[in-house]
Amino acid sequence: MELYYSEKFNPEELALLGRAIGTVAHGTTIAGRDGRALSRYGKRAMVVGIVSTGSTTMDVRLMPLVALKDFAHKKGLPIAYVYYYRGVRVEVSGLDVEEIQTILETRSFIEAHPSDIGATVYYPNALDDFMNDLLKKYRLNLRKKVLVDAMNTPAILFFPRLSDALGLEVEIINDMMTSYLPPKPKEVFLHKLKKEDYDFGLRFRPDGIVEFHRKGEGEEFSSMWTLLDYIKKNV
Repeated sequence: MELYYSEKFNPEELALLGRAIGTVAHGTTIAGRDGRALSRYGKRAMVVGIVSTGSTTMDVRLMPLVALKDFAHKKGLPIAYVYYYRGVRVEVSGLDVEEIQTILETRSFIEAHPSDIGATVYYPNALDDFMNDLLKKYRLNLRKKVLVDAMNTPAILFFPRLSDALGLEVEIINDMMTSYLPPKPKEVFLHKLKKEDYDFGLRFRPDGIVEFHRKGEGEEFSSMWTLLDYIKKNV
């Protein structure tokens, strides 16, 4: 669920948001981001706020949001994800958004003693570990031509491993992961999908939803596991 949005980059707001998240979390929160520099710096500010409450962060760094949700679900931990899409946004899962917003409004943060400041545990191989688990189960030979709209998100990092594992010929648009320019609109993706006779299309939205398009119809998935289950059964 989206917790925060700002047209401008404001690290002070993100640090305060982190203090509210840490106050609610009372434990470990997984922190991730997309490929933009603003997201990297914004995550740093948010993490400073989280650890100031005595809570711990597991920093997975650069990771697609849809994968991070699956990764966090398996570990039973909440997430806080900083990304850029027409402004700076923070997505959380496994945390009470209303409680965070109330704490933020009242400034009733937990103030940890200096000796009790939380720690940051770095997990730079989180995406590799996630992909290894995913592709242990899904090894297909679909021989399909697929159009992928990465929407300038880290979803580009799924490829070519995902296409190799599923036996797909993949063309990718909107693959500029660090760009602040808006990705080409959905209509461009749908027109190209129909015109060039792909077997199906995948559109990875910044909010962690994957759209599956085929023959003018679409489905939405919030998990890579459920997406690949669907593909395995229906393609």
